[in-house]
Amino acid sequence: MKKKHGVVAVTLFVLTICMGMVMALEKPAVAQTGFSKIDTDGNGEITVVEHGAFWKGRFNELDANKDGKITVDEFIAGTTKQTFKNADANKDKVLVAQEYVAYWCGSKAKASKDVKGKAQANLVADVDINMDGKISTDECVAIWLTHFNNMDTNKDDKVTMDEYVTYIKKRFKELDKNGDGYIVLEEYDYYWSGKGTPVIK
Repeated sequence: MKKKHGVVAVTLFVLTICMGMVMALEKPAVAQTGFSKIDTDGNGEITVVEHGAFWKGRFNELDANKDGKITVDEFIAGTTKQTFKNADANKDKVLVAQEYVAYWCGSKAKASKDVKGKAQANLVADVDINMDGKISTDECVAIWLTHFNNMDTNKDDKVTMDEYVTYIKKRFKELDKNGDGYIVLEEYDYYWSGKGTPVIK
């Protein structure tokens, strides 16, 4: 009798594990935002240290063949897959400013008129404008609105995949300081450290 109960208990245990695995597989994957990836301690704030660490790690993600340099094809593939598609919250294949800033700056970030006024054509890498070691929501929004405005070439307040890829190609050229057709870590870090200049149409 004990043996029978033991077999039943083991069978129920195995079934429970299997059901848990099935439920986990059926659960839809939640797309991570740029903000959640950068905010590694999950406290709802991005520090300059977290920001720098994210972009250094991003280089390794983009370097698909792990040869220590990023080609334009790797750059486009990595950024369109991981950014445009995840930022396009309603999956209509266009980005609006609110989607883009929410992706990078958190769900509470708003592309308000006041912050839009701070988005300058030459403001990209220096994200900690007040030099307090943290990147405020307004600072973050100003940066990513600048990118958005530069991508939106026809000024219809929407960015299509074509506009996005065109902008990514321009940014690749900006990061490729020596013009050899590759971005190495030093070039990538130089851009995101605040020393690089932005892409300006």
